[in-house]
Amino acid sequence: MLARWSLRSKLVVLAALALLPVLGIAAWQARTEQRAAESQSRSALGFAADLAIARYGELIEASTHLLSAACLSDDAQLAANLAPQPANVGRCDAFLSRLLGSFPDQYSSILVTDELGVARCASTPTAVGMSFADRDIFQKGKATGRVVVGDKIASRIGPHTVVPIGMPVVREGGFRGMCVLGITLKAISESTAAQTESRGDIAVAVVDRTGISVGGDASTMRRLPPSARVAEAIAGHQDEFSEYGQDGALYVFRLRPISGSALVAVASQPLAEGPMVLIGAWSRFVLIVLAALGVLLVIWLGADRWCVRPLRYIQDFADKVARGQDIELAPVKPWTPELASVGAGVTAMAEAIASREAALRAGLEQRDHMLREIHHRVKNNLQMISSLLNLQAGEIRSPRIRRFFGDAQNRVLTLSILHRHLYERSSWSLVDFQQFISDLVRQISVGRTTPGGAMPRYHIRAPIMAVGPDTAIPVGLIVTEAVSIALGHDFSKTPTPEIRIEAAERGEDVELVIEDNGVGLENRMLGQDGRGGFALTLIRGLAMQLGGEATVERKSDGGNRVSVVFPTPAPDEPANA
Repeated sequence: MLARWSLRSKLVVLAALALLPVLGIAAWQARTEQRAAESQSRSALGFAADLAIARYGELIEASTHLLSAACLSDDAQLAANLAPQPANVGRCDAFLSRLLGSFPDQYSSILVTDELGVARCASTPTAVGMSFADRDIFQKGKATGRVVVGDKIASRIGPHTVVPIGMPVVREGGFRGMCVLGITLKAISESTAAQTESRGDIAVAVVDRTGISVGGDASTMRRLPPSARVAEAIAGHQDEFSEYGQDGALYVFRLRPISGSALVAVASQPLAEGPMVLIGAWSRFVLIVLAALGVLLVIWLGADRWCVRPLRYIQDFADKVARGQDIELAPVKPWTPELASVGAGVTAMAEAIASREAALRAGLEQRDHMLREIHHRVKNNLQMISSLLNLQAGEIRSPRIRRFFGDAQNRVLTLSILHRHLYERSSWSLVDFQQFISDLVRQISVGRTTPGGAMPRYHIRAPIMAVGPDTAIPVGLIVTEAVSIALGHDFSKTPTPEIRIEAAERGEDVELVIEDNGVGLENRMLGQDGRGGFALTLIRGLAMQLGGEATVERKSDGGNRVSVVFPTPAPDEPANA
C-alpha cells in the first residue's frame, strides 16, 4: 500500500511525523521573551549612545558660549587685525589666559587670528605669529561665516590632540578673523561617559571616522575592537554589529553619528549578558536540539530511501549515456511511480538524442564532402582557365597585351589557390592567412623574369590567424597586383634584391605591407601608364571592400610600398568547424 503512494504524499507524511515532537516543544513564551529582551537590549544601547550625543552637544554648546564671550570682547576684536597695536595684543593675551584658566582640563588653548589666518593673540604666547590658514576649520568658517566644529587634529601649540571649534570675527560687515578653541579629549571623554544606573554593563566611547577612540575611560576603550573593524562599520553605515573587543570578550556595538562633526558614539554591551540570555533555559534548549535532530534523522532516512537512491541511479544512467554507452535503465521496486516515469522519460530521451545525433553526424559528413568536392572542381576549372589564358597569351605579339593576359592569369590563379586551401583544410570556410600568401607568391613567381634578370627573394611574415573567403579574396588580389608590379622593376643593381610582404595586427586592425627595393623604369612608374593606373585603382577598390584604406607610394631608394589597413577579420565559424 505504502509503495504505491506518490513521492509528494510520502514526503508530507514524513514531515508531519517528524514535526510532531517539535510542535509539542514549541516555545511561544520563549520566543516572546526573546523578542522582548532583544528590544530592551537595543533600546538600552541606543539610549546610551543618544545620551552620549546629547552630552557632547552640551559640551559644544558650552564651548560655543565661551568662544562667543571671547570673540565679542573688545580686546579680541581689536587684536583681529592685520597690524594690531601691541597694547591691544597684550590685553587680548591676558584676557584669553584668564578665560582659559577657568577651564584647565577642558580646553587646551584659545586664540584669535586675523583675516589671513595668522594668530594675533592667544592664551599660549608661543602660538602668536603661527599661521592657521591651512586648517579646515579656518577655511570653512571664513566661507560660511558660522560656528564650525572641526575634526580631531593634533594641536600645533602643545602636545594635545583636540577637537577645534571656531567662530568668525565679523566687524564692519566683513570677515576679520577667527576665534578658535581647542577642546581636549579628556573633556569629550568626561562629557560623553554614559553609564546608566539600570544597565551598568553598557559603556560608551567616542571614535573618529578611522575608528580611533576619542573619548572614554581605559576599560571602555579596551572593549572596542580593532580600529579597522570600527572604521569598516562606519563606512558601511552599520548601525549595529558584534565583534570581539581588545580585552578578548564578545560585545554587541551600537553606532550613532554625532551630528555636526566627524565623530561617532559607540555603545557596547557584553554579548554573553545580552543575546545569549535570550536563548532561555538550558533544558528548553536541549529539548529543542534533540527534537531538531530527530526531525533531520527521519527526513534523511526517508529521503535517502525513496528519493536520493533512485535519483542517483538516474544520474549514473545519464552520465553513461553522455559517455556514449548503450545501456537500459531498469527501475527497482522501491521506486515511486513518479520516479519510474522519470526514468522511462530519460531512457526515451537518450534514445531520441542518439538517433538525432547519428542523423546530424551523417548530414554533416555529407555536407563537408560536397563542399570539398565543389571547391576541388572550382579549383580545377580555374586552373583550366588559367592554362587557356596562358596558351592564348603565347600567340599575342604585343608585350603590353601579353602582360595584361599575364595579370588576368595571376588573378585567376589567386582564386584557384584560395579554393585549394578551402577544400584541403578541415574547416571548409577558413584559410591559413600566412600559408595562403606564401602559396600565392610562389605561384605568381613561376616563370616570371625581371627587366634586369635578377630575381628578388621573398620575405613573408603574417600573423597566425584564419580568415574567411570574403577576406582572403581581396587580400590575395592585392598581393597579386602589388607583387606583379614589383616584378616589373629592375633588381640587377640592388645588392640584396627582395620583396617584403608583412601583415601585422595593430590593435583592432590589420596592416598589410608589400614593398620592394627594385628600380622602376620612368615610363613604368606606378600610376603613369595604363597597367599601373588600373592596378592602383584595383588595389584601392579592394581595400575599400575590406572596409579599410590603401596607400601606394614610391620609396626614396627605389621600388614601391603598398600599405593596406583594414579591420581584423572575424572568422565565419570556429577553427574546428
